Amino acid sequence: MAHPILAEDWTSYDNRKINEEKDKSKFSCSEHWEVEYLADKLRKYYPLKTRQGIMQSITHCCSKISAPHQRERFIECVIRRFVSE
Repeated sequence: MAHPILAEDWTSYDNRKINEEKDKSKFSCSEHWEVEYLADKLRKYYPLKTRQGIMQSITHCCSKISAPHQRERFIECVIRRFVSE
């Protein structure tokens, strides 16, 4: 079953990706705003995780999953990393 974060409203993310003529289903580790957007969403579900811990998990998955990063698969990687810590 997909994590609830995937069912959240991603409209502002999607719109910005569309405005930049990029695929909204792909997560870009090189785009600072995308990393920050995801970190903020994750913080709502994992309030006890430090910002550094969240960023380390994102960085880990950036190197583990080949680009382009499918958004759903990428988020699942980050969440699995939280669970395994």
